[in-house]
Amino acid sequence: MRQDREKKLAEKRLRMELSADPRLLKKRVAKGLEVAPENATVQADIDATTPTANIELRLFNHLNQLKDNKSVQDKIELKKQWLPEYYGYIDGCLAISPSAQNTSLVTLMIWAVDAGQYELAVRIAEYALLNDMVMPEGHSRGIAEFVTEQCASDFNDDIDLAIENAEVIQRIIDLGVGEQMVDQVRAKIFRSLGDALNEAQPVEALNAYKNALRLNSKVGCKKEVAALEKLLNKQSTESSPDATVGSQADSTTASAAAESVPASTDSMPVE
Repeated sequence: MRQDREKKLAEKRLRMELSADPRLLKKRVAKGLEVAPENATVQADIDATTPTANIELRLFNHLNQLKDNKSVQDKIELKKQWLPEYYGYIDGCLAISPSAQNTSLVTLMIWAVDAGQYELAVRIAEYALLNDMVMPEGHSRGIAEFVTEQCASDFNDDIDLAIENAEVIQRIIDLGVGEQMVDQVRAKIFRSLGDALNEAQPVEALNAYKNALRLNSKVGCKKEVAALEKLLNKQSTESSPDATVGSQADSTTASAAAESVPASTDSMPVE
């Protein structure tokens, strides 16, 4: 119930942000969403109990708890524990576009990556890029590069995880099209795709591995390329007639035909 309520409240907040109705100016200014025009007199106290403020306060408290914890693994476990509390808010934000910068939403995208909820992270990233959002202060990488590198690192360390998330990996590759990203990071996600498709789709996997090596020769999939090329060459040979066998067959057929043809009358004795 709380998630549904937060979703509806988030949708309402976004509609207010996008509305051109001057009657809502007072509310938007009061919430810090807009600066009042110089010739406008807007007097309103900021309501600290608004739904959005409650979400931000909750997130602020959670971030402070994470900051005080020195264990990376403990932080990940806490994010996994807390993230479901924000599902309703996330769904509400993603339901309306266009949107202004939403640092809380992008922060939750980071949590989703850390918590291993890759599909959720990609959904938020797709929305954030569509609306020209940026990473929170203190992050040097852009949204696409962050999601790509963090997810690829997990997938490259666990082939089973890569296989399980093959569709998500392809979406991550699509996410990075046209975005600024170092070649080494893009190579990692192509290697992840190769690992994900290696058994089920060897041709596509080989192409993915080759793309990875083209971007970074040290990405670590040269053995996989050699193995797949050997496998595909063997399959190609087995599926087509052997050239030598074919020649022998043609020779045998020709000999049999020659034996069945009567000898030339020129070689027969004259009666």
